[in-house]
Amino acid sequence: MDLATNITSSCRVRVLLVPVPPIKTSTFWKHVELVKKFSVVRLGDVTPDLQKGAGAMFSSQVFQEGQMHFQFTTTYTRDHAHLEDFQPHRRIFGVIGIMDCQEWKDKDLSEGYRHFVDTLHKYPTAIATRCFAFDPTETQPDDTKGLIMIPNVGNMSFYMSTMICDFASEILSQFSMLANRIENLPSLESPLPRSYYVSHQFEQSNNVAPTPSASTPGSPFNHRASQPPKPTQSVSSSLLKRASTPVGNSRPPPLNNQQPQREQQPKFSPSLPRTPLSPPLPSPQPQMTRSTSMQGQGGEGGKTKRRTPGRVKKLLADLYLLAGRLPDAVNHYSQAIELTKTTSDYLWLGSAMEGLTCATLLLEYLHADVGHIVSRTQSAPGESPTETPSSPTSEVPPSPLLGAPKSTLTEVIQRYAVIIQHYSKVSTTSSIPMPSLIYAETSIKVARFLLTCYLNGGWSDDVLSLLIQGKLNGESTADSVTGPQRFMSIEDMIKHKESGVPRHDISEWITKVWSARLDDLSLVDQINLMTHMASVLNAIGYHRKSAWLMYESVNRMLPLLIQSRATLASSRDQSKKEYGKNDDGILQLLKRICEVYGLGERNVHDGGALGALDGQGDGLSKQRDVEDGVRGAAAKQQLRFGWPKLQIDILRQCIAIAEALPDYGAVLYYTTVLLKNLYQYISKEEQIRLATSIQRIVAMGKRVGQVESNVNYWGVNIVSNIEALLPIPRKAVYQHPMEGKMAATAATTAAANGDPFIYNPFTQKRNDKPQVILVKDETCEFKVTLSNPFGFDLELQNVTLSTTGIPFNAVPATATIPANGTMTLRLTGTPEETGTLTVRGCIIKIVGFAEQEFLVDYTQKLKDATKDPRNRNNKEDLPKNELVKLKRSGLNALQFSRKRETSGELTPIQFYELNVIDDQPLLKIKSTSLLHDAVMLYEGEMTHITIELENIGNIPVDFTSLSFVDSTTANPLPMNPELPMEEQYEIELYTKGMHVFSWEGSKDQMAQFVGKNISLPPGGQWKIIVNVYGKRGCTGGTIQIDYGYLNRQEQQTSESFYTRQLYLPVLVTVYQNLEPLNWDILYLRHNTPVQQNEIEDALQRVRSIDLNNGNAFDQPIEDLLLITRHFDDENNRNDYCLVTLDVRNTWTVPFDVEFVIDNSDSEDANKLTSIVTIQPGSTKRITLPVKRLFLDAEECLKPVPSLEPNKQFVVSQAPKMPPEQERARLQMFWYRESVLKRINATWRCCSTGRQGILNLRPSLRLTPMQLSILKKEDIEFIVEMRGNVKKATHRRFECECNEFVTMDVSIRNRHVHPVKLILRVQPVQSYDDGAKEYDLSGKLLMQGLQQVVLPEVPPNNGTVTHQLPLCFLSRGQFEFLYHAEDVHTRETYYDHEWAIIDVYEPVP
Repeated sequence: MDLATNITSSCRVRVLLVPVPPIKTSTFWKHVELVKKFSVVRLGDVTPDLQKGAGAMFSSQVFQEGQMHFQFTTTYTRDHAHLEDFQPHRRIFGVIGIMDCQEWKDKDLSEGYRHFVDTLHKYPTAIATRCFAFDPTETQPDDTKGLIMIPNVGNMSFYMSTMICDFASEILSQFSMLANRIENLPSLESPLPRSYYVSHQFEQSNNVAPTPSASTPGSPFNHRASQPPKPTQSVSSSLLKRASTPVGNSRPPPLNNQQPQREQQPKFSPSLPRTPLSPPLPSPQPQMTRSTSMQGQGGEGGKTKRRTPGRVKKLLADLYLLAGRLPDAVNHYSQAIELTKTTSDYLWLGSAMEGLTCATLLLEYLHADVGHIVSRTQSAPGESPTETPSSPTSEVPPSPLLGAPKSTLTEVIQRYAVIIQHYSKVSTTSSIPMPSLIYAETSIKVARFLLTCYLNGGWSDDVLSLLIQGKLNGESTADSVTGPQRFMSIEDMIKHKESGVPRHDISEWITKVWSARLDDLSLVDQINLMTHMASVLNAIGYHRKSAWLMYESVNRMLPLLIQSRATLASSRDQSKKEYGKNDDGILQLLKRICEVYGLGERNVHDGGALGALDGQGDGLSKQRDVEDGVRGAAAKQQLRFGWPKLQIDILRQCIAIAEALPDYGAVLYYTTVLLKNLYQYISKEEQIRLATSIQRIVAMGKRVGQVESNVNYWGVNIVSNIEALLPIPRKAVYQHPMEGKMAATAATTAAANGDPFIYNPFTQKRNDKPQVILVKDETCEFKVTLSNPFGFDLELQNVTLSTTGIPFNAVPATATIPANGTMTLRLTGTPEETGTLTVRGCIIKIVGFAEQEFLVDYTQKLKDATKDPRNRNNKEDLPKNELVKLKRSGLNALQFSRKRETSGELTPIQFYELNVIDDQPLLKIKSTSLLHDAVMLYEGEMTHITIELENIGNIPVDFTSLSFVDSTTANPLPMNPELPMEEQYEIELYTKGMHVFSWEGSKDQMAQFVGKNISLPPGGQWKIIVNVYGKRGCTGGTIQIDYGYLNRQEQQTSESFYTRQLYLPVLVTVYQNLEPLNWDILYLRHNTPVQQNEIEDALQRVRSIDLNNGNAFDQPIEDLLLITRHFDDENNRNDYCLVTLDVRNTWTVPFDVEFVIDNSDSEDANKLTSIVTIQPGSTKRITLPVKRLFLDAEECLKPVPSLEPNKQFVVSQAPKMPPEQERARLQMFWYRESVLKRINATWRCCSTGRQGILNLRPSLRLTPMQLSILKKEDIEFIVEMRGNVKKATHRRFECECNEFVTMDVSIRNRHVHPVKLILRVQPVQSYDDGAKEYDLSGKLLMQGLQQVVLPEVPPNNGTVTHQLPLCFLSRGQFEFLYHAEDVHTRETYYDHEWAIIDVYEPVP
């Protein structure tokens, strides 16, 4: 979004021009320029509101001399959305679509208009929309509602002017609705800084798209065809939302409040001193938040409500200013100033004063005399008194810009000086800090206002016209003020001096921008601000300050340039060769900077040559060597500015001058600086020449006495990193906390963390890299990374580790680093004692140079890794008083700064430290019971592995623990949080609930990590037995054995202990031998009951079947079905259902499968057993009688359990499931679990003796139909007959004709709540041919109604009986169909069977 840097920006209504594709770019910009010609609309020409007329709040007829200023823009961002409710001129009030009819010759124009309408949701603040279709053809009909056809014939300007006036009229009508909404707000808050907002909050709070306006003119001469649409919800949506925010809602303080106070102060260049008239903005105190501000009288909410009337007046004044109603705007601004002044609302007070200044300038431009216009006599701003009162009641005169003696220029400057003071005091009376962007824009407004007067000879009508147009001079149409000349000449300075505006006043206002916290702004805003500042300073001849601002803007452009040029990274070297052809604009900017600033000593690395140049004494040679090592190790800041090509030329000239003196110290210094800092910009041949010349320079300097010591090394630190390597896994040592210490540490960490997320991507990442622990008298290895940035090879004659602390026997090595390459060298050594080993770096001797110690700062590397990239250019890390400024007159003067690297300025560094512990035991796996470490299992089979360990070390082992990892747990199935909870439970049960390995026969979950105290002396052996389970999908696993020696005397008080580990990888192959499939549940009809002795004989035969006796078995299905005919209630009702499934033998040997059915609730009850033999390749159908279930509602509504204790809760993004569907899913899950608990299956292979468990879980998937069969009915029907009736079977009766009988229909309620039911009974006569007759008026007499409301049925197996007297008049088979319906929920309950009555004639 463009910045509001003009003093009249507050009066401009922003309108976005968008292309409606397809349209050519040139055509679009041609029409854009056409629309921009009508950026100023006179209110007298605006179409009045046909409904309210002059009585409208923003009627254009009240002040017809006024003007509406439109700012047509083609770019749109929401970077300043947080300020739109505070300054309405920042928002987009209208959207105009531009369509080229020539591109739609063969298409329907309505499609383009619909595309334009579909894109309006991107602009949530637009209150008026138009779509202009230019250059229509004669064949294109004008029948699309909302699309305005603009032909390229006739008086096109008059037509466009009419359209823009109609557009302005709609905006004015929408302003009235927006103003009414603002007046009704209970409270109005100040804008929060950008750091308080998150980008997606804007998108969520402004996601309502505006609808296109319905008022479209039908012809160039017609007025509105319809009334304006109501304001869309997006208008002031964020304003209304902010106004309804609770008072106690505390927001986090801005990020910069957490930094030290000096970070918040503005940073100044030596050429930009701070002036007394630009005080820094007070930073808000960290404790001044909305939650803590309630301690004051009324709290922050009460203060906001007291300030709301003044803020509402200010917003209404802004709308009047945008509408061109200048007298009303001045009136409301005056009221807003008085109201905000009394409540010390400095932010809104300053904004109201800015708007009043803009309105007054517009009135002066229109020559409207409303009592606020002053004479236009010219006077310099410095001639008027500059003191400003300090009290809020006397800072601003009651009437704005009063008094004839003062000119408009003076009044504006004084007014903005007061405004700046108000803005500086915002944080003293409000917990919300001052928005940095508003403060910076205010300063730039005044600077550009003064610059306009400066460039145009002082205050005049022409200057006022330029201010209204937003231009700086009559020739320039843009904001750029840089002319063809590079520097301001003396003639220009004399010419502009006649304007009466001093240059230092303009620079003073530019300097005030640094009082704002620019780091809070976005990069684009910072770049725009600095570009405006540089342009203004360059126009008044402050070229060094302008160059510094250019440099700062380039630094901020760097991240954006990196993103846009990532695709050109591969051609980077080629682009350097053609540097001036591809990047001429950037090169000119950099060339401008390099002309002003040079190459200083504080910006370069000299490798110790500066000390040689200063001629230090021989007694300090040892200390200098240490300093050189530290200097080489510490990571200094690289060159921060400058043009390398220019710097190379400067350094070459310096070398040539130094050689001509001759001064070998200076030659050595400049050669070292050139080779060390700019080696990447010079050729390989020149690098070799400079490297070989260093030894010659040193030799000649020592001969003449100018260089008194050897220079150890002239290059960069070639040792970039040193890292201890982990030993082989069998010898690696791992540290563990003691049990009591571990619990205390875990509790402290959990309390200190306080993070509800198990994985939080925003928290600081822990270093999960295993720590390297060295063992006494054992060889250790270090990985040393060496780099050679030069174009020639570096031959290292001797490389050893440099250590301190405990004695360390280092082994030397040799290496050659290739040119422009990096190599990794492994150095070894042996620690000889326990303690802390400090690794300083490496001692390296390069061929031809003296031996030198290269240090590695371990702390600096960690600091660079964790440092915030935004603060990398922060100057506070630099010590104070380190610069010696040498300033010369003239534009060719260079600023030299020199940083002397003395021992007193060197900061201490921290080296790499390692812990060395005592000797540790060492075990090996002597043998296992596996062949080639592999095992083959059937699915569900359990076997054993024997592992024999041997102690081959000199230390005994008194502790060992086993842990296991298999392929299914090491690489678990990806868990999608959007999966249903039942499927997540199955995945967790497969991953966590089924363990492949367990120790000593235990299959409990805790058996996965078991520790024991043992006694294994050196040379001893020990056996371990591990169980292995055949788990489907498992391809292998690892058995990890941790062991150690804990009973040391020195470890009794230690907080941790150390162990080593052994790993036994096991290759597991699991074959599927049996596959259950086609699971189904069938309804079992009630049959004739059998004798009790027959049932007992069947039970005896079933229980006599034993898996250990016999070779082949057939399923006793007849006996099982006979058992189901045992009626256990008084109603002869059978509660069994049949569970059927197919079991397929996919292997090559037969298997015996045993099914055990537990149909009782008690554990001691007898269970049914069914054994069947399945031959290879065959499939058998298994039939199992299972009693029907009924679970309590409390049990059915329990949530699905989880086997993951640390499972992260994730809010589902899927649509929320209805409660009825959720209850059905839970019911399905718990009934399935109950069935799986009742049926257990095992298998055995008689030929091999293997046995295992048959997992039925994957094949069982309950359906609603199966659930209705398995579950007992919630509403159960019981039908009985009384009278001369004979009961044949369950619900089948026999009676004679013409006999009165009674049918009792009982309803049992298993719900936990009572129900109110309607019973419906329908008698039907059934014939042998299948026909059914429903009209039984002559065949059956029935007393009562067929549909009757029953009394309320009690819960928990409560029963209600309904009696139905009957008399059959003819013989035949009669069926009684019945169902019940809940009167409240309209749910209908049916029965699986119905009552059948066989009626016969009596035998005479």
